Amino acid sequence: MLGLDMKICTHSSEVSTEEINQLSHLLADSISQGSSIGFLNPTPLTELSAFWRSEFEKLHHQSFIILARLDNLIVGTVIISREQRANGRHRAELRKLMVASTHQRKGIGSRLEQKACLHSQQQGITLLYLDSATDFLVAETYEKWGWTRVGSIPNYATDASGSLVATTYFYKEL
Repeated sequence: MLGLDMKICTHSSEVSTEEINQLSHLLADSISQGSSIGFLNPTPLTELSAFWRSEFEKLHHQSFIILARLDNLIVGTVIISREQRANGRHRAELRKLMVASTHQRKGIGSRLEQKACLHSQQQGITLLYLDSATDFLVAETYEKWGWTRVGSIPNYATDASGSLVATTYFYKEL
């Protein structure tokens, strides 16, 4: 997508208050669209801002958050959380891949996933994994992007409305 800027953040000092605000609104948008992303609808913006501040404070060696921006507006994001235990430092979890509802189906999610995989590989990560609500459209998307479906756990989490949903696990070797 022309004009899409990708910012990789590896430390809390690399994110502004305005970016936290934009990320909170992006998360609220994802929740309002029914994404099973760990929050119920509605969730107060103060709670969503606290989530983002916590995520940036938790960044550690070779974990990162990517912000996709168009004209200084954050329209997508993804978090990569690297395992810190000695036997798992080769792997990381891909989390909270979101694209604003007004910017979906424009390739932003694909660009975020590609950038996350490339930067992970440059950091020596050889395996990514994720979980996703089974009944949500992203399951097919991850397979299209080369992720391997491992299996599902029924009634694992609640969706944004509070209904129980299955969760499917995926991995991708880099």
